[in-house]
Amino acid sequence: MERVMVQASTVARAKRLVADVRFGEAPREALLAYKEALDEPEFAAFLERIDPRIVRYLRVAPGGSQALSDPKGKDLLLYLHPLPGERQMRAAYEVAIEGFLEHLEAKGYPVVERGAGWVKAYVSPKAPSLDLEGAWKAYIEEAFSLEGLSARLLPLLNSVRLAGRGISAPKVPVPTLGARDFLAAWYLANLLSVKERLAWRDQEIRRLEEEASRLPEGSEKSRKLRELEKRRQDQEKELKKYGGELRKKWEEIVREEEKRAEKRRKLEERLQRAKPKDRPRLENELLALEPPLAEWALEGLEKAKDDPGRLWTWLDPESPEAPGAIQRLKPYLGRFGPLAKGQLNTAVGNKFTKILEELLRLLSLSSPDVEVPPLVSETPFALDLRDPGDKADVCYGCGRPLGKDKLKASKLVFASPSQRLQSGNGQEEPWVCPSCAALALLSPIKPGEGSVLVQVGSYGAPEAAKHFARLLVTGTLHVAAGRYLLLNSPQVGGKPLAQALGRVVYALQALGQEVNPKVLERFPFYLVEGAQEIPLPPRALWLSHVLQRAFASRPDEGGEVNRPLGEALRYALGDLPWHALYTLARRYGRVADRFSLEDGLMRYASLLEKEVGMKENTDLSQRFRDVAGLTGLLSAWVGYVEGQVGRNSQEAKRAVVKLLDNLERPGDFLYVAAYHLDSTQARLYEAGGAFFYQEAKRLLQEAGARAQEAEEGSGRFLTVSQDDLHRVYAHLAARYPGKAWEGFIYEVRLSLASRFPQYIRMEKEG
Repeated sequence: MERVMVQASTVARAKRLVADVRFGEAPREALLAYKEALDEPEFAAFLERIDPRIVRYLRVAPGGSQALSDPKGKDLLLYLHPLPGERQMRAAYEVAIEGFLEHLEAKGYPVVERGAGWVKAYVSPKAPSLDLEGAWKAYIEEAFSLEGLSARLLPLLNSVRLAGRGISAPKVPVPTLGARDFLAAWYLANLLSVKERLAWRDQEIRRLEEEASRLPEGSEKSRKLRELEKRRQDQEKELKKYGGELRKKWEEIVREEEKRAEKRRKLEERLQRAKPKDRPRLENELLALEPPLAEWALEGLEKAKDDPGRLWTWLDPESPEAPGAIQRLKPYLGRFGPLAKGQLNTAVGNKFTKILEELLRLLSLSSPDVEVPPLVSETPFALDLRDPGDKADVCYGCGRPLGKDKLKASKLVFASPSQRLQSGNGQEEPWVCPSCAALALLSPIKPGEGSVLVQVGSYGAPEAAKHFARLLVTGTLHVAAGRYLLLNSPQVGGKPLAQALGRVVYALQALGQEVNPKVLERFPFYLVEGAQEIPLPPRALWLSHVLQRAFASRPDEGGEVNRPLGEALRYALGDLPWHALYTLARRYGRVADRFSLEDGLMRYASLLEKEVGMKENTDLSQRFRDVAGLTGLLSAWVGYVEGQVGRNSQEAKRAVVKLLDNLERPGDFLYVAAYHLDSTQARLYEAGGAFFYQEAKRLLQEAGARAQEAEEGSGRFLTVSQDDLHRVYAHLAARYPGKAWEGFIYEVRLSLASRFPQYIRMEKEG
């Protein structure tokens, strides 16, 4: 801990000095004293943000002792907005706050210290005074720009299906005109996918007509004609559906506009008679009654209601009949892949027209319709008290009171927007404030079908975790935001792997397979499920890595889900390592990488000892090592018998199984072994497994037996006599008395069988 504090202090001092260099307060050469700090992810990432040229300078500059330069500026205490309790919204707020702090660092105001709900930012003497409000507006403009959302949200839309049947016309706030263009382009791409589907069906109809015309009368022609008729019916049904819904939508818009016009007329009359103090309020109400759709949008809808075919020409950015607002979106449509173009539920007629209406509303906007308040301030945040109950008129995300501009939560806000309220009779979508809806839109953390959300590291020290998350997702379909990982599982047998294995098990499998084992020990990992953070213990993650590597196991094999791997990982989560090992030994009948297995089990033992500590099951580490030690001693005898009767033979299988069935008492085990041996001792070679060898040696010493160690051409070995086995059994029986002995021996049986996996799967004779 002391070393970590020293490192944090050094990095903070170095960041202050970089800011001084940035604003001309200190010479660049002063940074040479912190050349070694480049190895720290926090410092390296900060340099890349503020000035990448400094990184290159420090890497090529010669080393040598440099006098430490004292930073001359001051630290400014900044307060962070409290994080909401809802986990997905909490992640969105955290991602936004971290993004803003990185924005400040890029401008030369490094974060040098963190605490619960606050940070300290360094302000160099020659730096402009920090304008938090202006900096926040600049950050929002950049984050919600077209390019900003393309970098943050687009990878999610292109890789994760957010809802099985598609999202139903989400209405989201627009904090910038860049966000307007991004959302409009996405909506238009989804609508044009309907045009592509209709065009494809037209091609199919023409193809079937041509093929049927060339065929003679018979069963093949009848089949083609039936297929043709079905295509025609589907096409007619879909065209009729869209035509009918377009007419309904136009009638609805006309009715709404008539109501709005009547309200405007009455407000204008009141405004003429109003007192001066009431005029601003009435003028704002009048402004809110402006038509949401521009004239060009209304004209296009009116034409489409009479001739639905004209809609596609009007929506085609390459068509001269398309309005300028539509044509302007043409360069952006290519960014959306097949999955992104199928995220919205355009197949349902009334939802299709809602999506169309929302597209036109977005393009009718000439200015943003929401302002996202800052999440970082120089004064503490004061939160309003909310009324009790789950029907209080407050935002479901942050708990703030709701105004007239509240929005229903959608899949772009929460993974599961429908909530069953305690005071209600069924599920309903909760209300959220525009600020929460906008921040949720910015965050790419939106678990969809087949994806799981994993939190890495701690909030107090996020930089290294963020660096790891960015590296992990490079070249994968996973998504990273801050210290959060969205792990996207592949489809296996038409079903997402996360659903087939279970979300916790999939997270364990994916992290164990893809993450560097050293990282598994460095950071805590949590699976985020609703309001829960489910810990993924390092020992379980490590065992997942060891087992998949040792058995060369894949989660999908032969196009099917690897159920035994899922079972083994459940055992790993339950601290049943020998059950996990036996499950995969039974599945494969061999160990692909025995060295990785031995080394991994040794490390697993140390992790058990480190993690469990003074918690429950304090004998977990001891028991694991005892099972390994006795397995080592017994494997010497089993290997001896196997060699005498002929390895990999049916006779060897019968002998090994007979020995495995007689493990409870050493006398029974040795009696069975005596059928094939004329010796009273066996050898355990270290080359056969260093971990089992070391634990076997430890048990001999603990039991008071003499560890007879020698060496020959095959390497170092222990001589295990019959008397040694009796001593060790007596020693362990005292440690695991009564029924505990049965459970202990059962684990030894699983472990010992896993040392000879070839016999588990060997077919019976005849």
